[in-house]
Amino acid sequence: LQVIESPETTTSDKRCVLLPVDFGKYSLKSVKLGMEYARRSRGKVLLLHSYINERHTMSLPFGSDRYDSPDDEVKAIKKDDKERMTEFVKMLQDKIAVGELPKVKIESKVTEGIPEEQILHYAEKYDVSLIVMGTSGTNRRRQNLIGSVAGEVMDACKFPIFTVPIGMPEVGLTDITHVAFFSNLIQQDLISFDRFARLFNMRGVNVTIIPVVEKKERRLVDQSLQQLLQYCREHYPECNFKTKRIAAKTFIESFAQFAAEEKVQLIAVPNKKSSIFSRLFNPSIAHRVLFQTDTPMLVVPV
Repeated sequence: LQVIESPETTTSDKRCVLLPVDFGKYSLKSVKLGMEYARRSRGKVLLLHSYINERHTMSLPFGSDRYDSPDDEVKAIKKDDKERMTEFVKMLQDKIAVGELPKVKIESKVTEGIPEEQILHYAEKYDVSLIVMGTSGTNRRRQNLIGSVAGEVMDACKFPIFTVPIGMPEVGLTDITHVAFFSNLIQQDLISFDRFARLFNMRGVNVTIIPVVEKKERRLVDQSLQQLLQYCREHYPECNFKTKRIAAKTFIESFAQFAAEEKVQLIAVPNKKSSIFSRLFNPSIAHRVLFQTDTPMLVVPV
Protein backbone atom coordinates (compact mmCIF):
# COMPACT_ATOMS: atom_id res chain seq x y z
CA LEU A 1 0.00 0.00 0.00
CA GLN A 2 2.86 2.38 0.73
CA VAL A 3 4.24 1.81 -2.74
CA ILE A 4 0.85 2.21 -4.41
CA GLU A 5 -0.13 5.35 -2.50
CA SER A 6 3.26 7.08 -2.72
CA PRO A 7 3.19 9.84 -5.39
CA GLU A 8 6.95 9.57 -5.87
CA THR A 9 7.18 5.94 -6.96
CA THR A 10 5.91 5.74 -10.52
CA THR A 11 7.31 3.76 -13.40
CA SER A 12 7.76 6.83 -15.60
CA ASP A 13 9.94 8.57 -12.99
CA LYS A 14 12.41 5.71 -13.13
CA ARG A 15 13.02 5.87 -16.88
CA CYS A 16 16.62 6.80 -17.62
CA VAL A 17 18.42 7.48 -20.90
CA LEU A 18 22.18 6.91 -20.85
CA LEU A 19 24.20 9.42 -22.89
CA PRO A 20 27.95 8.69 -23.20
CA VAL A 21 29.79 11.93 -24.06
CA ASP A 22 33.35 12.89 -24.95
CA PHE A 23 32.70 16.67 -24.94
CA GLY A 24 33.36 16.81 -28.69
CA LYS A 25 31.37 19.07 -30.98
CA TYR A 26 29.29 16.09 -32.13
CA SER A 27 28.24 15.04 -28.63
CA LEU A 28 25.48 17.64 -28.59
CA LYS A 29 23.64 15.96 -31.48
CA SER A 30 23.24 12.64 -29.65
CA VAL A 31 22.53 14.40 -26.34
CA LYS A 32 19.74 16.42 -27.95
CA LEU A 33 18.01 13.29 -29.27
CA GLY A 34 18.47 11.52 -25.93
CA MET A 35 16.93 14.45 -24.05
CA GLU A 36 14.03 14.55 -26.50
CA TYR A 37 13.30 10.88 -25.87
CA ALA A 38 13.62 11.36 -22.09
CA ARG A 39 11.08 14.19 -22.20
CA ARG A 40 8.63 12.08 -24.20
CA SER A 41 9.00 9.17 -21.78
CA ARG A 42 8.92 11.49 -18.73
CA GLY A 43 12.33 10.32 -17.62
CA LYS A 44 15.81 11.68 -16.99
CA VAL A 45 19.19 11.56 -18.70
CA LEU A 46 22.52 10.36 -17.35
CA LEU A 47 25.59 11.94 -18.95
CA LEU A 48 28.56 9.59 -18.68
CA HIS A 49 32.21 10.31 -19.42
CA SER A 50 35.05 7.90 -18.68
CA TYR A 51 38.78 8.43 -18.83
CA ILE A 52 41.57 5.86 -18.90
CA ASN A 53 44.47 5.91 -16.45
CA GLU A 54 47.37 5.11 -18.76
CA ARG A 55 49.49 3.98 -15.79
CA HIS A 56 47.13 1.04 -15.32
CA THR A 57 47.10 0.02 -18.98
CA MET A 58 50.82 -0.68 -19.19
CA SER A 59 52.34 -4.04 -18.27
CA LEU A 60 53.98 -4.31 -14.87
CA PRO A 61 57.63 -5.31 -14.73
CA PHE A 62 58.46 -8.82 -13.51
CA GLY A 63 58.57 -9.04 -9.74
CA SER A 64 56.18 -6.16 -9.16
CA ASP A 65 53.10 -7.00 -7.13
CA ARG A 66 51.46 -3.60 -6.66
CA TYR A 67 50.50 -0.38 -8.37
CA ASP A 68 51.91 2.96 -7.32
CA SER A 69 49.44 5.61 -6.21
CA PRO A 70 48.11 7.91 -8.96
CA ASP A 71 50.49 10.73 -9.77
CA ASP A 72 49.72 14.41 -10.22
CA GLU A 73 49.15 13.97 -13.95
CA VAL A 74 46.32 11.45 -13.43
CA LYS A 75 44.75 13.68 -10.77
CA ALA A 76 44.94 16.58 -13.19
CA ILE A 77 43.15 14.56 -15.90
CA LYS A 78 40.38 13.64 -13.48
CA LYS A 79 39.98 17.24 -12.30
CA ASP A 80 39.98 18.57 -15.86
CA ASP A 81 37.33 16.08 -17.02
CA LYS A 82 35.08 16.92 -14.06
CA GLU A 83 35.38 20.62 -14.88
CA ARG A 84 34.54 19.92 -18.52
CA MET A 85 31.49 17.92 -17.45
CA THR A 86 30.35 20.79 -15.21
CA GLU A 87 30.70 23.23 -18.12
CA PHE A 88 28.89 20.83 -20.46
CA VAL A 89 25.95 20.43 -18.07
CA LYS A 90 25.76 24.21 -17.60
CA MET A 91 25.69 24.67 -21.37
CA LEU A 92 22.79 22.21 -21.62
CA GLN A 93 20.90 23.95 -18.82
CA ASP A 94 21.37 27.31 -20.56
CA LYS A 95 19.94 25.84 -23.75
CA ILE A 96 17.01 24.40 -21.78
CA ALA A 97 16.36 27.84 -20.29
CA VAL A 98 16.01 29.47 -23.73
CA GLY A 99 13.97 26.58 -25.15
CA GLU A 100 16.64 25.10 -27.44
CA LEU A 101 16.58 21.77 -25.58
CA PRO A 102 13.71 19.89 -23.88
CA LYS A 103 13.37 20.33 -20.14
CA VAL A 104 14.48 17.12 -18.42
CA LYS A 105 16.38 16.16 -15.28
CA ILE A 106 20.12 15.81 -15.89
CA GLU A 107 22.55 13.67 -13.90
CA SER A 108 26.26 13.34 -14.72
CA LYS A 109 29.06 10.91 -13.94
CA VAL A 110 32.80 11.13 -14.58
CA THR A 111 34.49 7.81 -14.00
CA GLU A 112 37.81 6.07 -14.60
CA GLY A 113 37.81 3.01 -16.83
CA ILE A 114 37.46 1.63 -20.33
CA PRO A 115 34.52 3.48 -21.98
CA GLU A 116 32.57 0.43 -23.19
CA GLU A 117 32.89 -1.28 -19.80
CA GLN A 118 31.70 1.81 -17.95
CA ILE A 119 28.76 2.23 -20.32
CA LEU A 120 27.66 -1.36 -19.75
CA HIS A 121 28.13 -1.00 -15.98
CA TYR A 122 26.01 2.14 -15.65
CA ALA A 123 23.39 0.85 -18.09
CA GLU A 124 22.92 -2.15 -15.80
CA LYS A 125 23.09 -0.07 -12.61
CA TYR A 126 20.42 2.42 -13.74
CA ASP A 127 18.39 -0.14 -15.70
CA VAL A 128 18.22 2.33 -18.58
CA SER A 129 15.46 2.36 -21.15
CA LEU A 130 17.76 3.50 -23.97
CA ILE A 131 21.43 4.26 -24.72
CA VAL A 132 22.08 7.05 -27.23
CA MET A 133 25.60 7.11 -28.69
CA GLY A 134 27.33 9.14 -31.38
CA THR A 135 29.24 7.30 -34.14
CA SER A 136 31.58 8.27 -36.95
CA GLY A 137 29.28 6.94 -39.68
CA THR A 138 30.81 6.87 -43.17
CA ASN A 139 34.01 8.49 -41.92
CA ARG A 140 35.10 5.32 -40.13
CA ARG A 141 37.03 2.70 -42.06
CA ARG A 142 36.09 -0.95 -42.14
CA GLN A 143 39.11 -2.09 -40.13
CA ASN A 144 37.89 -0.05 -37.18
CA LEU A 145 34.93 -2.39 -36.73
CA ILE A 146 36.84 -4.21 -34.00
CA GLY A 147 37.86 -1.22 -31.91
CA SER A 148 34.68 0.84 -31.87
CA VAL A 149 33.13 1.66 -28.51
CA ALA A 150 29.64 1.56 -30.07
CA GLY A 151 30.38 -1.84 -31.63
CA GLU A 152 31.63 -3.29 -28.35
CA VAL A 153 28.60 -2.00 -26.45
CA MET A 154 26.28 -3.26 -29.16
CA ASP A 155 27.56 -6.82 -28.83
CA ALA A 156 27.39 -7.07 -25.04
CA CYS A 157 24.47 -4.84 -24.10
CA LYS A 158 20.97 -6.08 -23.29
CA PHE A 159 19.45 -2.61 -23.65
CA PRO A 160 18.32 -0.86 -26.86
CA ILE A 161 20.98 1.39 -28.42
CA PHE A 162 20.27 4.40 -30.61
CA THR A 163 23.29 5.34 -32.75
CA VAL A 164 23.66 8.89 -34.05
CA PRO A 165 26.15 9.26 -36.97
CA ILE A 166 28.11 12.47 -37.43
CA GLY A 167 26.53 13.03 -40.84
CA MET A 168 22.95 12.51 -39.64
CA PRO A 169 20.59 15.31 -40.75
CA GLU A 170 19.12 17.51 -38.04
CA VAL A 171 15.79 15.78 -37.39
CA GLY A 172 13.76 15.16 -34.28
CA LEU A 173 12.19 11.89 -33.18
CA THR A 174 8.74 13.12 -34.16
CA ASP A 175 10.01 13.86 -37.68
CA ILE A 176 10.76 10.19 -38.41
CA THR A 177 8.17 8.88 -40.88
CA HIS A 178 9.98 6.00 -42.64
CA VAL A 179 11.73 3.14 -40.85
CA ALA A 180 13.63 0.23 -42.39
CA PHE A 181 13.34 -2.90 -40.24
CA PHE A 182 15.99 -5.54 -40.92
CA SER A 183 14.55 -8.98 -40.24
CA ASN A 184 16.22 -12.37 -39.85
CA LEU A 185 12.78 -13.94 -40.37
CA ILE A 186 12.84 -15.67 -36.99
CA GLN A 187 10.44 -15.50 -34.05
CA GLN A 188 12.76 -13.30 -31.98
CA ASP A 189 12.27 -10.55 -34.55
CA LEU A 190 8.68 -10.16 -33.37
CA ILE A 191 9.91 -9.45 -29.84
CA SER A 192 12.45 -6.96 -31.18
CA PHE A 193 9.86 -5.10 -33.22
CA ASP A 194 7.51 -4.98 -30.24
CA ARG A 195 10.27 -3.39 -28.12
CA PHE A 196 10.96 -0.98 -30.95
CA ALA A 197 7.28 -0.02 -31.22
CA ARG A 198 7.14 0.61 -27.47
CA LEU A 199 10.12 2.98 -27.62
CA PHE A 200 8.69 5.26 -30.30
CA ASN A 201 5.31 6.59 -31.35
CA MET A 202 4.60 4.53 -34.46
CA ARG A 203 1.29 6.11 -35.50
CA GLY A 204 1.36 6.84 -39.24
CA VAL A 205 4.95 5.63 -39.67
CA ASN A 206 5.87 3.76 -42.85
CA VAL A 207 7.83 0.57 -42.10
CA THR A 208 9.73 -1.34 -44.78
CA ILE A 209 10.62 -4.89 -43.73
CA ILE A 210 13.91 -5.96 -45.33
CA PRO A 211 14.87 -9.66 -44.96
CA VAL A 212 18.50 -10.32 -44.12
CA VAL A 213 18.98 -14.06 -44.61
CA GLU A 214 21.59 -16.26 -46.22
CA LYS A 215 21.47 -19.68 -47.87
CA LYS A 216 17.69 -20.02 -47.84
CA GLU A 217 15.43 -20.94 -50.73
CA ARG A 218 13.62 -17.98 -52.21
CA ARG A 219 10.27 -19.73 -51.77
CA LEU A 220 10.85 -20.16 -48.03
CA VAL A 221 12.01 -16.57 -47.66
CA ASP A 222 8.95 -15.24 -49.48
CA GLN A 223 6.64 -17.41 -47.38
CA SER A 224 8.21 -16.31 -44.07
CA LEU A 225 8.24 -12.68 -45.19
CA GLN A 226 4.54 -12.72 -46.04
CA GLN A 227 3.72 -14.30 -42.67
CA LEU A 228 5.70 -11.60 -40.88
CA LEU A 229 4.04 -8.88 -42.95
CA GLN A 230 0.57 -10.22 -42.12
CA TYR A 231 1.41 -10.44 -38.41
CA CYS A 232 2.67 -6.85 -38.30
CA ARG A 233 -0.35 -5.48 -40.13
CA GLU A 234 -2.72 -7.23 -37.75
CA HIS A 235 -0.90 -6.26 -34.52
CA TYR A 236 0.27 -2.75 -35.48
CA PRO A 237 -2.58 -1.26 -37.56
CA GLU A 238 -1.32 2.26 -36.85
CA CYS A 239 1.70 1.62 -39.14
CA ASN A 240 1.96 1.18 -42.89
CA PHE A 241 3.97 -1.94 -43.78
CA LYS A 242 5.63 -3.10 -46.98
CA THR A 243 8.56 -5.35 -47.87
CA LYS A 244 11.75 -4.95 -49.89
CA ARG A 245 14.17 -7.65 -51.08
CA ILE A 246 17.85 -6.66 -51.40
CA ALA A 247 20.57 -8.93 -52.76
CA ALA A 248 23.02 -10.09 -50.10
CA LYS A 249 26.15 -9.55 -52.25
CA THR A 250 25.51 -5.84 -52.72
CA PHE A 251 23.43 -5.25 -49.61
CA ILE A 252 25.13 -2.10 -48.28
CA GLU A 253 25.32 -0.34 -51.66
CA SER A 254 21.78 -1.33 -52.69
CA PHE A 255 20.34 -0.38 -49.33
CA ALA A 256 22.07 3.03 -49.43
CA GLN A 257 20.46 3.70 -52.79
CA PHE A 258 17.05 2.52 -51.54
CA ALA A 259 17.35 4.63 -48.37
CA ALA A 260 18.15 7.73 -50.39
CA GLU A 261 15.31 7.19 -52.87
CA GLU A 262 12.69 6.29 -50.25
CA LYS A 263 13.97 8.79 -47.64
CA VAL A 264 14.57 6.22 -44.88
CA GLN A 265 15.15 8.14 -41.63
CA LEU A 266 15.79 5.29 -39.19
CA ILE A 267 17.08 1.71 -39.32
CA ALA A 268 15.83 -0.83 -36.77
CA VAL A 269 18.03 -3.90 -36.33
CA PRO A 270 17.50 -6.97 -34.13
CA ASN A 271 21.01 -7.81 -32.98
CA LYS A 272 22.42 -11.01 -31.51
CA LYS A 273 25.53 -11.07 -29.36
CA SER A 274 28.62 -11.99 -31.34
CA SER A 275 32.23 -12.68 -30.48
CA ILE A 276 35.19 -10.64 -31.66
CA PHE A 277 36.14 -13.46 -34.05
CA SER A 278 32.75 -13.57 -35.74
CA ARG A 279 32.91 -9.79 -36.12
CA LEU A 280 36.36 -10.04 -37.65
CA PHE A 281 35.60 -12.71 -40.23
CA ASN A 282 31.84 -12.26 -40.74
CA PRO A 283 30.65 -8.89 -39.39
CA SER A 284 26.94 -8.70 -38.58
CA ILE A 285 24.68 -6.50 -40.65
CA ALA A 286 24.37 -4.16 -37.67
CA HIS A 287 28.14 -3.58 -37.61
CA ARG A 288 28.39 -3.06 -41.34
CA VAL A 289 25.52 -0.58 -41.39
CA LEU A 290 26.82 1.18 -38.27
CA PHE A 291 30.03 2.30 -39.98
CA GLN A 292 28.88 2.65 -43.58
CA THR A 293 25.79 4.82 -43.41
CA ASP A 294 24.78 8.20 -42.04
CA THR A 295 21.29 6.99 -41.17
CA PRO A 296 20.59 6.65 -37.42
CA MET A 297 20.06 3.12 -36.20
CA LEU A 298 18.17 1.54 -33.33
CA VAL A 299 19.75 -1.75 -32.28
CA VAL A 300 17.37 -3.96 -30.31
CA PRO A 301 19.05 -6.94 -28.58
CA VAL A 302 17.51 -10.40 -29.01
